Amino acid sequence: MHEVLLTLGFGLVSAAILALSAVAFTLEYSVTNVANLSHGELLTVGAYTAYIIHQATRSVLLAALGAAVVSGLVALALHLAVIDRFVRRGLGTMPTLIATLGISFVIQNVLVIFFGAANVAYTIPQGAPQQAGPFLWTPVEEEIIISALAITAVLFVIIRYTKFGKSVRAIFQNRELARVTCINAQLVGAATWFLAGLLSGYAGFILAESVGTFNPYFGFSFFLITLTASVAGGLGKPFSTMAGALIVGIVLEFAGGYVSASYNLAFAFAILAIIILVRPRGLFTNARRTIFE
Repeated sequence: MHEVLLTLGFGLVSAAILALSAVAFTLEYSVTNVANLSHGELLTVGAYTAYIIHQATRSVLLAALGAAVVSGLVALALHLAVIDRFVRRGLGTMPTLIATLGISFVIQNVLVIFFGAANVAYTIPQGAPQQAGPFLWTPVEEEIIISALAITAVLFVIIRYTKFGKSVRAIFQNRELARVTCINAQLVGAATWFLAGLLSGYAGFILAESVGTFNPYFGFSFFLITLTASVAGGLGKPFSTMAGALIVGIVLEFAGGYVSASYNLAFAFAILAIIILVRPRGLFTNARRTIFE
């Protein structure tokens, strides 16, 4: 029983990080109907930004804020320079997917040029594990979970109750009809990608903080797990995506704990394949389209 609770505790930490990344990815998808294959690199940019700022200032707060802002600006630049141009010209899903994949490789290689391909390590102390109810978490893990819950609450208010959130939902349901009702799809799309970039940058920071080491390719590997969580919950539905992330994060933690963490990607692909066969539009949504449509 103790081992189960310990694994579940680690699973909740993983799920908290995964939820932020998956929600950011589904927000990008919701306003463009395109899966951003360079999403993982936004996490990597956030991790490196936080690393640089922490090395210079020794401030964890400044590192987290810097990671979010820089990744937000990168995501905004990607949307304005590439994604929105492809969407407005009606070039189709496949060319845009290929473009985002190309962006992914470009960002990876730029990071290799500046930082090298070797792993870098955070020097942020994790602290001694302490009891939190039935779970045993370090102070850093507690901060990750609390911050993820706080961000989720703020995001819920934004998506559910603000004019911006209603515009995002309208564009996801019918982009052309949203334009007819005087919603500026380009402006809402840019703002949504900036918001998604903020979430991605912070997710990259806490992921690197949790793992301890990272390199220019670590975000891409995590993106594959993010994709699984997003498809599981239902693309375009942020809060269904959170539920998918919770399930995937816990399942992978148990699978890694009882088999081997080195097989996490294989387990993620297995989960993705099963979901595509059984519920291609997600476990918690009746959305009319999938990532493949």
